[in-house]
Amino acid sequence: MDQFISYALSIASLVGLWFVFKKMGREGWEAIIPFYNIFVLFEELYGKGAKMFLLLIPFYNIYVAIKMEIDLGRAFGKSGAFLWGLILVTPVFLCILAFSDAQYTKPQIA
Repeated sequence: MDQFISYALSIASLVGLWFVFKKMGREGWEAIIPFYNIFVLFEELYGKGAKMFLLLIPFYNIYVAIKMEIDLGRAFGKSGAFLWGLILVTPVFLCILAFSDAQYTKPQIA
């Protein structure tokens, strides 16, 4: 039973990320390639995909991952409780983001 839940959440994450990438103007297949999908996400949100290597720094990686989820939600015009949901229940809220009418706005890179 636990494996079924794990597989279901993995598939939901992949499908949600596929459609989020499509909304971002990227190819959907980019969402299913490990590490490359994170590179593309950082490239879209921060302008530099190499910033993904900040996830390799212990403890700081928690901050970077949470900030990435927040910035992804804000890029789609979401705030408040939705951002908390995106942080805590990522697969579910990725699917909500993917199949809602939310429009992606490329963040201004400072």
